Formats: sequence, C-alpha cells, structure tokens
Amino acid sequence: MSTIVTASAGTVINGGAFSVPDALGNKVIHPYSDFLLHDIDTGDGIVQNPPEDTANKLRTVPLWGLRMHPRHMYDLKSLTLENAIERHGGEAARERDHFRDLSAAEKQALITF
Repeated sequence: MSTIVTASAGTVINGGAFSVPDALGNKVIHPYSDFLLHDIDTGDGIVQNPPEDTANKLRTVPLWGLRMHPRHMYDLKSLTLENAIERHGGEAARERDHFRDLSAAEKQALITF
C-alpha cells in the first residue's frame, strides 16, 4: 500500500487509550507497507496475537524512512537491503526471485528509491 489516510481527529484507538489529535487526523502518508503479518521463513516462533498461525509471521515494516535504518529485518542481522531481500522466503519468495532477476542497475535504482 503506497498511500494511507490517517484516522479522523478525535477517533479513539488502542482500546480507548489514545485519541487522534488534530495534528495527526486525516493526514495522507506514504509508508509503502501493507502492515500485515507474513510468513517469510525467518520467523521467531513467537505468537503475535492469537491465532497460533502467527508464530512464524512478521509484520511488514514501512519502507518509508528505510534509508535511516543501519540494520534490517526483525533480528537486525541484515546489514544491507539486498541481504534483507535475499533472506525472504515463504510468502515473499516470489518477490525475492523478482529482485534476483533485476539487472544491477535496476536493483540499485530500487534501493535508491
């Protein structure tokens, strides 16, 4: 997902613990993430929330601001974006394979983006 509109100002979230302020309400952001849980064959076995099938799934982090992160993946073991992409399997194997098929210039263009 490349575009999200934040909740309206005044919306109560997090079980009533937070009310969206005017400064954050109805804002268009571009996080480049689906924020969903995916099995990419690198999970840690920890159940995120029931159901049990979340044990090896990881939440997709936003690509927005990724250049500011010196390490990648949930375990911080990937020092480069290319290594993080190469470590993907499971539901992400197809995307990893598409990345592998790119030319060096195309890979660099994607990472630069």
